[in-house]
This record gives sequence, C-alpha cells and structure tokens, in this order.
Amino acid sequence: MTSFDDAHVIITGGSEGIGLAIAQSAVERGARVSLIARREEPLKSASEGLAGRSQWAAADVRDRAEVTAAVDDLVDSFGPCDILVANAGYALPGRFWELPEDEVADEMAVNYLGAVNAAAAVLPSMRSRRRGHLCFTSSTAGLLGIYGYTAYSPTKFALRGLAEALRSELRPDGIAVSVLYPPDTDTPGFVKENEHKPVETAAISGTIKPKSASEVASATIRGIERGRFTICADPMTALLAHGSGLVAPLARMVTDRQVRSAQRRGRAR
Repeated sequence: MTSFDDAHVIITGGSEGIGLAIAQSAVERGARVSLIARREEPLKSASEGLAGRSQWAAADVRDRAEVTAAVDDLVDSFGPCDILVANAGYALPGRFWELPEDEVADEMAVNYLGAVNAAAAVLPSMRSRRRGHLCFTSSTAGLLGIYGYTAYSPTKFALRGLAEALRSELRPDGIAVSVLYPPDTDTPGFVKENEHKPVETAAISGTIKPKSASEVASATIRGIERGRFTICADPMTALLAHGSGLVAPLARMVTDRQVRSAQRRGRAR
C-alpha cells in the first residue's frame, strides 16, 4: 500500500490536464508535489494553485540530463521522491502515410523515453531506501490500436511493456509499479488532438463521452494507494485491460465498422 500523506510526489507533464489534476488530488491527500514540464509560465501558474504544497522545475523530458538535474533540484527542497507519476505525453493524430517525417520518433521520445528518463532519475534513491512507487500514464490506445494513432499507440504499448518488466525487476526492492490507462479525457491536449483527427478517428471518438481530468485523477490516486498494477478510469478500458484476449477482437470489429461508415459518408459528400 502507498500513502500520499507527507509523500513527495513528482509529476512530469504536471502543468495541465491529467497531470495537474493528479497533483491537486495528491495535495488534498497531504502530499508535497513537484511538477515538471517544459514551459515555465504554465508550471508557475499550476504550482501557485496548489496551496503552497508544491514546487516546479522546467525540463524537457526527452533530455535525460535535464530531467535528472530537475529531479535533483526538487529533491533538495522536498526530500527523496516517494511517488513518480510519469505523465508527460502528447498525440498528433493522423494516418501513417500522412504524418510528418519525424512524428513517430518525436512521440516516442516524449511519451516513452520521457518516462524512461524520469524513472531513471528517481530509481537510485528509491532502490537505496527500498521503497517507492512508479506510475506510468499509458492510454486506452495502449491496449488497442486505434485508427489515426499510428504514432501514438506504439508509445503507449511500450509503456505497458516497460512497466511489466520493471514490476518484476523492482519487486525485490519493495518498489511498486502501476500503469494508468485513461480513456479520452477532457484536457487541453485532447482539444488539440481533435483539431487534427481524420474523420475516421473522429467517428470512433464521437461515440465516447470524454472523462474529466479529475475523474481520471481520482482513479489514479485510488489505484496507487491500493497498490494496483493496472489502473483504469472507465469500464470499457477495464474490460480491455483485464480481458483483452476476448474483448479486443470485438472492439476491433466495432471500430472497423465505424471507420467504414465514416469513409462512406465522406465519399457521399
């Protein structure tokens, strides 16, 4: 079991959206929260809204040296990291053959390697103290490949594999590992995604009511407190996570039908 009371929680991608909502919930549980993101002004604004129990450091998660330096500075003020939420990430929807040349590499660098770099920065202290908790933010798209997310989905599948391997390696050290699988969530990042979605992707998303960031944060806090490896915030993702062998083929049939329908409507215009 992991307690947030007086814990030092470090959150990457913590200046907005799910990361900020998790920070707010953690502060309510009595935690000291450190936020990491690239832009200073949003970080400063987010930190000021966290009741004096927070601090921030600007760093690009793609750069291990920057992340390590940021973590070192934050630890100097708030003590060793007890809980890491590796949440930094983004998606640029698009068909594979229409994506910008470097998009696959860019999303892998931020979404996957950014989490690797954050974990590498906090693990030495966690292992020496033989306690701690790592939580990686994946996605429903990390359980089921979705039309239009050919750059994004692989990064989120990769986080699942990383977490499963780390879970095994870190268990003898007393360190817990979790993976969060949020569905579509009403965040600034989701608004940006909607501006770029192919019609087929929009048709799939249009059947799903987005969760609020606070709902996803509440599920995350509960999952970490209860030591769950798999954390979900909605029933469909939970079905995919726990019964993908049975549910995924049905989900693929449904989304394939939605894609065909969207394409027919497009041709009819």
